[in-house]
Amino acid sequence: MPLLFVYGTLKRGKKLENFLSDALFLERGETLKPYPLFIFPGKWYPYLLNCPGKGKRVKGEIYKIDFKTLKRIDRLEEVPWYYYRGKILVKGEKSHRSYRVWTYFHRRKNYKPHWLLEEF
Repeated sequence: MPLLFVYGTLKRGKKLENFLSDALFLERGETLKPYPLFIFPGKWYPYLLNCPGKGKRVKGEIYKIDFKTLKRIDRLEEVPWYYYRGKILVKGEKSHRSYRVWTYFHRRKNYKPHWLLEEF
């Protein structure tokens, strides 16, 4: 079963958490490398850019999901037009285990440093 790292509106207590209602929450985690995470002015959801080594280490949640849920989230994230899915390494907060997980990156490549977040 795929592993998914979520950093924004899919997290527990956030607006779109119901998309992961059939998923198994494993633990909170943090990216091993820094990545740019920000909210573009005028938007209500965060973007993660595939620019490893820039930005901050991002905090989020790690889930075990089935392929049906993964495809449903692909549609939600408008893959491949708006976001795309890629693999990264995250470290579990409690287990300190490294996980290779899917996450969603925005296609944008530029941002302003004062937009950066560590957690949404």
